[in-house]
Amino acid sequence: MRIAEVAPLYEAVPPTRYGGTERVIASLCDELVGFGHDVTLFAAGSSDTAARLVPVVPSPLRVNMSRREMIDIAPHLHLHMLSEVFARADEFDVVHSHADLWTLPLVGSSPVPVVLTLHGRLDLELVRATLPLYPDVPIVSVSDAQRTAVGDLGVRWVATVHNGLDLRHYGSTPRERGRHLAFAGRISPEKGPEIAVEIARRTGRTLFVGAKVDPLDTPYHQRVIEPLFRTHGVRFVGEIDESSKPAFFGSAAATLFASDWPEPFGLVMIESMAAGTPVIALRRGAVPEVIVHGETGFICDDVDEMVDAVGRLGEIDPDACRRRAATFSASAMSRRYETVFRSLVGAPRTANVRAGTALSGSVG
Repeated sequence: MRIAEVAPLYEAVPPTRYGGTERVIASLCDELVGFGHDVTLFAAGSSDTAARLVPVVPSPLRVNMSRREMIDIAPHLHLHMLSEVFARADEFDVVHSHADLWTLPLVGSSPVPVVLTLHGRLDLELVRATLPLYPDVPIVSVSDAQRTAVGDLGVRWVATVHNGLDLRHYGSTPRERGRHLAFAGRISPEKGPEIAVEIARRTGRTLFVGAKVDPLDTPYHQRVIEPLFRTHGVRFVGEIDESSKPAFFGSAAATLFASDWPEPFGLVMIESMAAGTPVIALRRGAVPEVIVHGETGFICDDVDEMVDAVGRLGEIDPDACRRRAATFSASAMSRRYETVFRSLVGAPRTANVRAGTALSGSVG
């Protein structure tokens, strides 16, 4: 198949450090090329991919733009990219967009099937107001839980495809573990860094934090998190790159996934398990679809349960964590997307919601 993959422009594909969606897209493109497909990636110019790259902007927007410019200019750049994609749509058999709701108004002009993967949270007023306007657009969710916020809107879900990553660099060699706890991702209130500090404090453990601070979250970081980290001896190492992640996760007794919002997926969980490190998480969003409670970590309903779970880490087999992570491989994810693409190519363009239900739910 001739496949167009359309990425957000905020980060490179893959990103040099933080960036979940772009890492997923990078793995998907490389795997699809490996399967023998002709893949074209529309993305930021510094991207590194096995696909044919169309550099829409010279470098990731995050590198060159201020917060105000991201708000004022980024939407126009994404719409420009999508206009170029759809002007060339007849060069492809299917267009696969990761560029969020901006994709929707242009789908009707495409001479070939288009499918949109939504990577973000859907429990937002703007999302709920917009999705019903485009009931015939095939949409993929990254977890079954992600769908619940718009379950009443008649969205044309064609599949749930769990995110996957190339995890080969994690290896299988057992690592010497410390007593400390790990927290990774992004410093923002919904990600729960304050909860992680509380768990470390109550269990007498040191907390290591490898996380990004977005410009939007800088005031929160300076006002709340920096003083909290100083007071409790948290070791903040900043953003960590791919080469550093196996050691960061593998040396910890557990990873705290303290997200207190409807997490659409949560790549940190599979990265931690790939290193053989159990995850202690709040029961939010997709967490129960990723962690096997009591086998690869603990799914908790509150902070007290998370504290108690630290005392049960000896029950978790690191090899069970690695085996679970392997089910979220880049290859497995890409095969599921391949099934989605094949179901759309050659199908009637006037397919309605009912015609799209054959692949509803998890694929593969």
